[in-house]
Amino acid sequence: RIGPFLIGPLLGNSPVKCISQYLVRKEGTGKYFMAKVFTENQKPGETRSGKMLLHTEHSLLSLLSSHPGVIRQYGLFKVRTDGRIKLLASCRESRGAKNAIRLIVDCLVRHEKSVATNNYLNLQQHVIQVKRLSEREALRIFHSVVSVIVSLHKMNVVHRDLKLGNMVLDKRTRKITLINFCLGCHLNSERDLLTDQLGCPAYISPDVLSDKPYAGKPSDMWSLGVVLYTMLYGQFPFYDQAPKKLFAKIKTAEYSIPSSGQASANTNDVIHGLLTLNPLKRLTAVEALDSIESCAAAWYVLRTPTTPAQVVPDVDD
Repeated sequence: RIGPFLIGPLLGNSPVKCISQYLVRKEGTGKYFMAKVFTENQKPGETRSGKMLLHTEHSLLSLLSSHPGVIRQYGLFKVRTDGRIKLLASCRESRGAKNAIRLIVDCLVRHEKSVATNNYLNLQQHVIQVKRLSEREALRIFHSVVSVIVSLHKMNVVHRDLKLGNMVLDKRTRKITLINFCLGCHLNSERDLLTDQLGCPAYISPDVLSDKPYAGKPSDMWSLGVVLYTMLYGQFPFYDQAPKKLFAKIKTAEYSIPSSGQASANTNDVIHGLLTLNPLKRLTAVEALDSIESCAAAWYVLRTPTTPAQVVPDVDD
């Protein structure tokens, strides 16, 4: 057990190798959550990395505790090998016996214990299932995602691992929730630069690959360009099985828009604005949101001339 939470089975594959995910239930209730668990081992590098990831996520989710569109956390616990449990109120922890660090968050993964979780759909799984989204659905979903990023960036929070797999759609409410903030960062100021190379290879920005200090917000926006492209066309804009060749394509922004006519010119312009090589010329979150709203309104008017326009059209079930 973890404090008031009873541990259940493993939940799928964790996005980070050194951290396992378990289904947990709050004792005395029928409410289910997810526990992200890191257990200390003999490898100092992995121990430091695992602790840092969970502490980072706990810190950011605590900062964003009342923020819509962000997964909720319910405590960071240290469980010692002698069975004693300590709720960590901060990122500090005492030295001593080996222990497991466990972060409790909302469970946004389908599981057999709760029918309500059948409404949760990971966007990566969604795109794999349907191959590619209609422009209407892609714009609606993307508008929700960028709206959250606008708020995060205003708070100087960068996610640094924005990808379809870290976005969950509630099919009932049509709301998007961002998950897995363990690689994120709370910047000290707008001028704060980052140096570490983090993120999923297919979504990583040329800024991160430049071997120079870079701004976190434009890097997030590049990743969102990959997200929008992939939703619309069912493939990554940059792809190669060899990482070296993949990164070479990213560094030169070597990609093309398929000639399928899947998206309008205005929507493709948003993709181009996000996948701009120069981070200073790349669309900001606010600019991207304005562009998406213009695209959605124009797209809706062109295709339904008898219906009043709306900024973000609804999506039929």
